[in-house]
Amino acid sequence: MRTRSASRTVPGLLLLSCATLVLAQPAAALDADYWRGGWRTPLGDEPHIYELVIRGNRVTGVYCRNCADASTIGFIDGTWNEKAGIDFTVTFANPDGSIRSVDNQHAMLADGRLIVTGAAGIRNGNALTLVKDPRGADPGGAPAYHLPPGTPPALPVTRPAGGGGGGGGGLGPPAPYWQPGPFKALRPADVVGTWLSPIGLGMNKQIFTFLLVGDRLRGVVCGRCDNPYTIGAMENVLIVGDTLYFDIVHQDWGESDPPTFDRNIVARVVQNEMIAAILGKNLVIDPANPPARPAGRGFTLVGPIAPERTRGNSSEGVDLWGPGTGSAIQPPPGRTPIRSVNPGR
Repeated sequence: MRTRSASRTVPGLLLLSCATLVLAQPAAALDADYWRGGWRTPLGDEPHIYELVIRGNRVTGVYCRNCADASTIGFIDGTWNEKAGIDFTVTFANPDGSIRSVDNQHAMLADGRLIVTGAAGIRNGNALTLVKDPRGADPGGAPAYHLPPGTPPALPVTRPAGGGGGGGGGLGPPAPYWQPGPFKALRPADVVGTWLSPIGLGMNKQIFTFLLVGDRLRGVVCGRCDNPYTIGAMENVLIVGDTLYFDIVHQDWGESDPPTFDRNIVARVVQNEMIAAILGKNLVIDPANPPARPAGRGFTLVGPIAPERTRGNSSEGVDLWGPGTGSAIQPPPGRTPIRSVNPGR
């Protein structure tokens, strides 16, 4: 294992609204809701994305250059203090779980931005300036609430008719699921890799990546994969026999207000199909008495794709504000920015 603080660069859910997030409060006055969740370098800059999960003073999460490229993903562990900031490591693992490298980093809030020092391979110095993504979250059919506090929600919009890819065309309900074989008794090696979901098509398809870090499974889900408001860490990954449990961690966006919760997922694997379902929110799974998968169709993931086969995948700079908008970092006409309310004003 190699520990580094400024060495070479590691290779390198959902868009519909604009958020311009400017904060000017000193870091010492800001609680965890101003720190948690997704941060990235400004649009148009070399991408660095951080998803920070803060529970008490403990910090976990995910780092990636391009979250659709599993070879750029690292995992965050550290501590948070309101005045001192976040001290943390970013651990990069090989496909077999052995540790490739560890970065020691520090993050501090300054004027609504997160300043990260110690990141490896940073051009023009060793500090990163991170912002909340100005595109915000995809509200889907209900408002999507944002953090930091005071940021207005993204409201549902009318989507064009006839698009998308999941419709039944008026042909009635889908047929019951027909299992193609027995469920697999799972090992971590059966889960490691990238799994694709039919939820969303093209840019907004959902991508679930599990990686082995030591003897522990960790992961990230994204879609699109360059906006921190459409990315989530996957934590508390647990295998019990033929069943996989994991949490999709929401820290700064979602349908709940405040938008900080864990979405609990249960899944089983048959051949190259992961049959998954939502168990609920904020549940703690007891391995000795785990819950059963709920009845119903749930959703399907297909995989796994080996991490090295995703190398080079990136949506950075592609239609940043929606289909056909190209690489312009400024929102197109008609997009009204969502501005957060500065504390104390």
